[in-house]
Formats: sequence, structure tokens, C-alpha cells
Amino acid sequence: MEKINKEIIKLLKDAGIKDPKSLNTPPKPEMGDLAFPVFDYAKGKNPAEFAKKLADKISTGKDSSISEVRAFGPYVNFYINSSVLADLVFKTMKKEGKKYGSNKAGNKKNIVVEFAHPNTHKAFHIGHLRNILTGESISRLLENGGYNVTRVNYQGDVGMHIAKALYGIEQMKDEYKKVQKKDIHEKIAFLGKAYSEGSTAFEKNEKAKEQIIKNNEYIYTKDSSVEEVYETTRAWSLEYFDLIYRRVGTKFERLYFESEVFTRGVEIVNENIKKGIFKKSDGAIIFEGSKHGLHDRVFINSKGYATYEGKEMALAELQVKEHAPNKIIHITGREQKEYFSVVFKALEKIFPNIKGKEEHMWYGWVSLKKGKMSSRTGKVVLGEWLLDEVKKMIEEKMKDSDVKDKESAVEKISGGAVKYSMLKTGVQNDSSFDINESISTSGNSGPYLQYICARIKSILRKGEYKESTKVGVKDIEIHHAEKNILLLLAKYPDVTKSAMLEYDPSKVAQYLFNMAQLFNVFYESCVVLDNDTEIKNYRLQLISNVLAVMEHGLGLLGIETVEKM
Repeated sequence: MEKINKEIIKLLKDAGIKDPKSLNTPPKPEMGDLAFPVFDYAKGKNPAEFAKKLADKISTGKDSSISEVRAFGPYVNFYINSSVLADLVFKTMKKEGKKYGSNKAGNKKNIVVEFAHPNTHKAFHIGHLRNILTGESISRLLENGGYNVTRVNYQGDVGMHIAKALYGIEQMKDEYKKVQKKDIHEKIAFLGKAYSEGSTAFEKNEKAKEQIIKNNEYIYTKDSSVEEVYETTRAWSLEYFDLIYRRVGTKFERLYFESEVFTRGVEIVNENIKKGIFKKSDGAIIFEGSKHGLHDRVFINSKGYATYEGKEMALAELQVKEHAPNKIIHITGREQKEYFSVVFKALEKIFPNIKGKEEHMWYGWVSLKKGKMSSRTGKVVLGEWLLDEVKKMIEEKMKDSDVKDKESAVEKISGGAVKYSMLKTGVQNDSSFDINESISTSGNSGPYLQYICARIKSILRKGEYKESTKVGVKDIEIHHAEKNILLLLAKYPDVTKSAMLEYDPSKVAQYLFNMAQLFNVFYESCVVLDNDTEIKNYRLQLISNVLAVMEHGLGLLGIETVEKM
């Protein structure tokens, strides 16, 4: 598409337009393939009249990619020669192969993407699931854009939530002993009960509250009274998290923990009091964000412990030392926007070389659509529960299927259902998960896109398609449904680049859904396995290109395709 865009820009310049820039897609196919708005160039003249005169000036040659130029209101619209378009798309995709849709914008720069962030000893809920799926997809988009990506995970393994869990365990000693011989899921269920027990006691029992506060201090000082239980149950959480990471196709190069940075965090903050970066206040140490148009935050509390903010100072120092990144992207919920604004400002003051490298990427809330499902846990919808629930429903839908290796297919389809449902919504928009919609094979869902891919694979097998077959398009009359596909194929590299630059996988998801719909229109309008060998080969090549783009795009979302559904 870049070649055609350049030709249009030249035609506009030759017609007297200085520095023509934006080209848009017209709202209706009959209005052309690309449109040039003249508002900024009419200079007091009637834009519609200006566009008409400009269109009349533009002259295309015999070998031009443009078959017609026509004015529609204040736009000059260009119609692309269908045969030229097909030839260009086919040659470009064949030349680039599996790299079609990738770019080199990143220029091999190092980016650290920090996501997931589950706390040990606490439930892994659907918010964590959206975080992981978003972080993994953004990582893939960045890799697709030529960046060297390091996936890291910063987890809370110290703090009051663990102190509460340890108190609950102490109240259930016998059950704790028994559960140590059980599988990991029963261990995690027990931890959930223990945390609930501790949380309730903290709110209602003053003695329990005192003990939990002591437990928190014991965790930080690695007191022998809690160390063994703490380490054992911490390991349970990490083992469980790893199961989920593998299930959703994510692997981290580095796991960071609050326990490894809190001591250094205290040191860094104390070292920078004399420099005026931090200030003592009521026994604590704060950063005066209010001096920078932000708000004040505590970095070391009155007991001398580093807060989340204080730990971030040491975490940044460690990440820069270990990975020498050009950028560090922290992916969290939007409720941490103001928090990171203050943290980044403090980091700039302490480590000037970090300025501009730290970035916060936030996403919207995720919830369950009312009336559609509920969690057996009551208050918290667990991430694994959602994965299992979707899988059960896919298994039921496929119970009579003769698909080979059905278990693998079910896992891919159910995973695709959850991932696509989470990622199709704009990353900063709130998301309402509808389980019935997520597993549909006829709507805007992962299984629908996987079905389209499986369908194309089936047609290619029946047509005995071979990549080596030479396809000519010069003398073929191209149907408008085919041209629409060709136009969308040509736009794919721009879509993946835009999704990467905006950290928004939903742009790829929307593109894939649009492509699937265009394929269906094409399949209803055009006979693929035509008796005419030349037309047959051309259309097999066309849908093979559709498949290539859809598999590549689904891969950027972390979704695998299947051979049959």
C-alpha cells in the first residue's frame, strides 16, 4: 500500500498541492478506495468546488495504479486498479513471507515489559488474567515491531495480606498439615480460606489485629516463628501462578519480588534526604509531589519500612542494571495512574539517566456480564475458574466432533475464547466478559476467527493448493468482494504498527474480525474451486494470504489456530 500511497502523493503534488499528507478510507466502497481531504488546502474557497477542480487536474498514466479520480464533496477520491492491487499484494506477501505484517520501528532497542503482578497468598482473579493477556499481547506486538523484549513480573510477597494469611493458617494448624500432602489446587484453596480468616479477624478482633501486625514485622525480619510457613506457602503460590502462565502461553525472563528490593529501597530514600529529594514528615519520609503539580506520597513509613513507592526506587535501579533498557513499561490497572506519576518523578530526581525511560500503560476494569455467570467463590471471580468454565462449555459443544486430538483443540479454542474476549475491547476501556458471547462461532469471538481459519485450511486442502504455483492476475476480472479483501490485506502492516505504537491489541482484533466478515462475503459471492484453473489458482492464493494474515494476527493476540472444528 505504501507504493500506491506514494504514487497518489506524487499525483497531488503534480496537480499543485504542496506537502499533501493524510489519506483516508471513504465511508462507502462506491466512493473510492482512498480519499484526500482538501479542507486545509482550499484557503477560503469552497472546499467542494476546490476538490472538483483538483480532481480534474489530476492525470494518471497508462501504467498507473489509479484507475479513476473523482471528487465527492470536499474530498478527492482515488480508485485503485484492481489487477495492479492484486499483483502488488501477492508479490509483497510472497516476498516477505511470514514477516508480512512486521516492521523494524523498534530497531532492536531493549524494552522491559512488566506485567501480571499477582500477590502471593492471595487469589488470582480475572483482573490478573486481563493484565497477563494484555501484557503478553503487547510484548508480541513490540517483538513484531523489531524490539528486543524482556518480560518481567513484579510480585508482592511481603505485606499485610501475607500476615493475615499466616494468622489464618495458625488458626487452622491441623488442616494446614493435611493439605501439605494434597495437590496444588487444594493448597491454593486452603490459602484462600486462611487469608479470609485472617482478614475477618483483623477487622473484628483487636488481639488478632495486634498479632497480624507483629506477623507483618516478622515477615520483613525473617523471624523464625513465621519463616518456615511463609516460605512453604509462598512456594505454593508461585507454583500455582506458573501453571496459569503456562496455560495462557506466557513465560517471564525475570521474576522480581518486593522481598528483594525493600531493604535497598530504604537505603536509596535515606541517601536522598540530604539532597532534598525526600523529606521527613511525622516520623515517615515523603516525596513532595505537590511541588511538581502532583501529590505527596510516603516512601518510608513511621516504622522504617519501605512502602510500595520506596520499593519502586530499588526495583527501577535493579531493572536498569540487569537489562539496560531503552524503556520500561509497567502494565497495571488505571487506579495506579497517579501513583506512577509520583514514582516516576521521584525516580527522575534520584536517577537522571532514567528520565523518559519509565512508562505506565494502564487498562480498564474487567467484570462479568450480569446474569450470565457467577463464581463459586462469591466475592472474587478467579482467573482459573473462568478458564475452566469456558473450557467446559467448549467441551460440551465439541462432544460429538470427530476432531483428532480433541483435548488439544479444546484447550486452544477455549484459550482463544478468553483471550479474544479480553483483548477485543480497547485496552483502556472497561470490559464486560460474556461467556456465551466468548464461545460463539458466529459472532465477534475467538472461536469464530479460529473457525474461519479452519474453513480456509479445508478449502486449500480440497483445492490441493501449492505455494509454488505461479498465479497471474492481469487478465482476471476481480470481483468487488475480492478487491475489498485485497485492500484490507494491504493495510495489515499499518494496523500492527499502529497497535504496537498505541499499546492496543484491540486494533488487531478488530482488523481480524473485519477480515473474517469480508471472507464470508467473498465466499458467498465467488466460487473458489472454479473449473477455470487460472481463476481457481488465483482465488486459492487469495484465501491463502487471508489465512496467513489471520494466523499472524491471532498469534499477536496469543491465540493458536486449529485444523478442524
